[in-house]
Amino acid sequence: MPDDTYGDLRLNDGGPLVVGVGASAGGLEAFQSLLASLPPKHSLALILVQHLDPDHESLLPELLAKRTETPVATAEDGTKVEPGHIYLIPPGAFMTIDEGRLRLTKMSTPRGLRRPIDKFFESLASDVGPRGVAIVLSGTGSDGSIGIRAVKEAGGLVFVQDPSQAEYNGMPNSAIETGADDIVLPTQDMYDVISDYFSIRSDLKPSVLSDAEFLQRVAKHIRYRTGHDFGQYKHATFLRRIAVRMSVLGLSEPNAYLKELISNKSEAAKLFRDLLINVTSFFRDPPAFDSLQTEVIRKIVQNKGASDEIRVWVPGCSTGQEAFSIAMLIAEELERTDGDAQVAIFATDIDEDALRMARKGHFPNSIIDEVPEALLARYFTVTPDGYEATPKLREMVRFSNQSIIKDPPFSRIDLVSCRNVTIYFDNELQDFAITVFHYALKEGGYLFLGPSETPRIIDDLFITVDQRNRIFQRRQGPSRRLNFPIQNTTAVVAPDMTAELEAETLYRDPLAHPLISRFSPPFVLTDGSGRLHYTSDRASKYLRIKPGSTRMVITQLIIPELESSLRRLIVKADGGSDVKEVEYRGEIDGQEVRIVLGLAQLEDGSRLIVIDDRLDAHADRPIVMQRQSADTGDYVQELELELERARETIRTTIEELETSNEELKSSNEEMMSMNEELQSANEELSTTNEELQVKIAELRDANQDMANLMRSTRIITIFLDDELRLRFFTPESRNAFRFVDSDRGRRIDDIGSDVDMVMLTRMCRQVLESKVPIEEEISSVGGEKQFLLDIEPYTGEGGPTRGGVVCTMTDVTALRRALHTAESERSSSQRRLAEIEQLYYVSPQAMALLGTDGTYLRINQRMAEINGLGVDSHVGRHMRDVVPDLAAQVDDAFGIVMETGSPVLARRMEGRTPASGSERRLFLTDWYPVQNKGETVAVGVNFRDITEQTEMSAELKRVMQELQHRVKNMLANVLALVSRARRDATTDMAVLDTLASRINALAHTHKVLTEENWRAADIYALIGPETRDIYGEDRVSLKGPPLKMNARACLAIGMAIHELATNAAKYGAFSTDAGRVSLHWFRLDDGNDDKVVFTWTESDGPPVPKRERSGFGSQLIASTITGSLHGDVVFDWQESGLKVTLSVPYEELNVVNEDVVYDFL
Repeated sequence: MPDDTYGDLRLNDGGPLVVGVGASAGGLEAFQSLLASLPPKHSLALILVQHLDPDHESLLPELLAKRTETPVATAEDGTKVEPGHIYLIPPGAFMTIDEGRLRLTKMSTPRGLRRPIDKFFESLASDVGPRGVAIVLSGTGSDGSIGIRAVKEAGGLVFVQDPSQAEYNGMPNSAIETGADDIVLPTQDMYDVISDYFSIRSDLKPSVLSDAEFLQRVAKHIRYRTGHDFGQYKHATFLRRIAVRMSVLGLSEPNAYLKELISNKSEAAKLFRDLLINVTSFFRDPPAFDSLQTEVIRKIVQNKGASDEIRVWVPGCSTGQEAFSIAMLIAEELERTDGDAQVAIFATDIDEDALRMARKGHFPNSIIDEVPEALLARYFTVTPDGYEATPKLREMVRFSNQSIIKDPPFSRIDLVSCRNVTIYFDNELQDFAITVFHYALKEGGYLFLGPSETPRIIDDLFITVDQRNRIFQRRQGPSRRLNFPIQNTTAVVAPDMTAELEAETLYRDPLAHPLISRFSPPFVLTDGSGRLHYTSDRASKYLRIKPGSTRMVITQLIIPELESSLRRLIVKADGGSDVKEVEYRGEIDGQEVRIVLGLAQLEDGSRLIVIDDRLDAHADRPIVMQRQSADTGDYVQELELELERARETIRTTIEELETSNEELKSSNEEMMSMNEELQSANEELSTTNEELQVKIAELRDANQDMANLMRSTRIITIFLDDELRLRFFTPESRNAFRFVDSDRGRRIDDIGSDVDMVMLTRMCRQVLESKVPIEEEISSVGGEKQFLLDIEPYTGEGGPTRGGVVCTMTDVTALRRALHTAESERSSSQRRLAEIEQLYYVSPQAMALLGTDGTYLRINQRMAEINGLGVDSHVGRHMRDVVPDLAAQVDDAFGIVMETGSPVLARRMEGRTPASGSERRLFLTDWYPVQNKGETVAVGVNFRDITEQTEMSAELKRVMQELQHRVKNMLANVLALVSRARRDATTDMAVLDTLASRINALAHTHKVLTEENWRAADIYALIGPETRDIYGEDRVSLKGPPLKMNARACLAIGMAIHELATNAAKYGAFSTDAGRVSLHWFRLDDGNDDKVVFTWTESDGPPVPKRERSGFGSQLIASTITGSLHGDVVFDWQESGLKVTLSVPYEELNVVNEDVVYDFL
């Protein structure tokens, strides 16, 4: 399939689909409805053909362009047809398509004979074949009805607008009557059906349908429904017709179509109609008919006498055009040669609908393009909706329903014309048809085939007369035996077939035997009404063709001598008499004769009339009917003479009436011709009227829009003619001019106004003369108002047209005041802007404006100082190049603003600047977008150097936290000590002593920490005063590695050592002179647990009994170590003295944790 730019509406050959759309009166609305249904993109090339007035420009392109997004253009000669475009026929031209290009020719045909739609459809069929679509829309007449047959025959698709929807249903009905239409539906549904049709058709391949069983079942069902067998129909054509029907129904599977065919009776009829094609026309292929007339018809007529009959068979006659064409040629040749032979043209077909139309002999106006003008005038009469074959022409042609395949053929035929019928047969069936034609033709008879028909056995049975035009002559020799393909089939003769054809079928064989003709008396066969069907060879001497209008009735053909006797015989037979014979005695051609007329009624209703002339004229012979007496004979002779005179009088009257009727016919034809021209002109006027009505509606809307605009506008507008007379003014004009409605037509300088009329008049005249506009500001007479005056010459589309000017005055008083105010405010704003600029420049905060590429656009002095460059040196340089140490941070913030359009505020940046050297500086920055219409066009930057501020803030924070911590811990510790002392001491003095001791220990620790700035203290400085300084180095052993502890650990460890020392002084080693204390510490790190272990060991003191419960000191130690330092305390009450082990995680003692504050009591 082709690319999807234009959808999938293309056939497998890749060419675009070309849709020809024909319309006449009422076509504009139909066009608009069709185009409104098109999608924005499609692959159709639409070519619109409408009956247009050649003397007026068409408004169609402008009107249709408003209803579709598809490009609309008027066609030009040579325009290439492109998919997805709409082309319109221009006025006064015929349009055709040739090799994908539109061709235009000047329209010279008189009105009433122009058929632009047919002409285009025929070229469409010839150029694009199955890629063509013909659509017939609203209109009168029958234009398009010929062209759609050509499109149908070429394999294209034919749409007809539903006549009930069409404004004028003449063209749709005429198209439908041809039987060439595929689908009848409203215009708004056509595109969807076309889309579905060609989508399915493009996917259908012959291989999908080539299953032999499928074709056999289809043919079998058609035979069941219609009685006609298409089993030997050419397979390729059969498949193509089935594919078309499947595409129309939207079916892609053979089985689905079989179900539709079986369940829907009408589908078999539609497929049957498509298989028959029924595409015909008058004198189709004119050169071939010219050859037929000179090589065949002229010879046949030359060899026929008055008693002879020219017999022609036209199988597959469709709607009769071919049969009537041959009838006209024969009639013309008879008239040229004064021939008087009888003519019997047997036109047969199996399509009863087509035969019904053929019998009417009525054809659309379109035949004027097919039938030569002289023949059209001679053999057709004009009707309100077309042409009708004359009775003389219709009597020559006899239509009947007959199948070449299954029905017996005619005999003794002079000419068989079977054109474009056998091309749809397979080879076997073609051979059979040629054999049938050979059987039907008399020796030397002629066969006329279509240009594409080349049967295999033609040379065996026929001699070529004109190879190019496919004319052949029967070879001499016996006919081949006919074996009809369909056995045991009886031909079903249509009830309305002509009586002549019935007789021909029933009686031609037995009575045509040479022995009967030789030895029997003269005889004739008639039907019940006396119409002649058959005559023996010897009967011709008693039959005459009389001048004037002749009917093939025996009483009119019998010689005058026998007419009276024959009439009496027939009257008696009609009355039920047993009389079988009547005798005539008298002279015939100067000889005395005795003739007996006999009548036999046959079973089928026909009559055999025998003219027995073998009797002796003077012999007596008894007959059933009494002999006429002499008196009776005289009386009868008188009656016959009187009857003849009456007949002569009637004949004369009839001739006069016929002459008058001919004159009336001629006048009527002239009137009908004039009526056709008027009708054609009326169609063109209707089309023009439609366009004008739409244009008038648009102008009415435009005028209403203009009126509303003028009424609502606040601009003074006046129109003046070339004499400066008032033509039009807007309501707002009354504010400057004292207009009233009656002032229209008055000179402008005669009307009162608030403006200087002398000046206004002078300027208007200047514009009138120079055609150059003037624009000037003027004031009212009193100066209270100011107006902007614009004077323009009155112009049309092509420039200045009729004289006049248009003056517009805009009241700009308020605008001027506003401008004065704005000017004052602008001066004030400029001053403020200068002040702001100065503030910006000297601001202590560094500021800059960056472009979208990150380069400096402007910068203040403080930013320049930070960067260590001059102000002007920054412009055009990228920020990252000026401060490379901050490049990554700058790019990040700048990128966020540009990407999101949102500000980045309080972003800290740290690094070196050219001005700071190696010192790192800390900046607090703000980045904000500068936007225009939602787009970031620049980035503003603020830099604040907060290095010192940050350091001072950090130090202040630390001091405050430390002070807070110290005070808090101090108070907490004091409160805890007081609480414990009160709970455990027995007297107030004891409380005070205990409290004083512990506060002193706490104060000592604080002193040590304060000396170290509360950051860290050495273990020796902390515990030495509590032990060695009091009890001496000989009694106290301190041993361990250097250890710095943070403030929190110092307070906890110091309090624990104080409690142990106090306890030892009261109850332990320090309570005696010999007692000793050993305090050792060491770091223990086994990989899983890193801690510092403190061991307090007392020796040489008094015995220490094991306690049942912990005292205040031991509880204080335990709570301090476990609560503050997350350590462990183990008390070992040995008889030699107390041993306490304190285990504290190293990280709790480390100086790194100095900022972590814990309460340890």
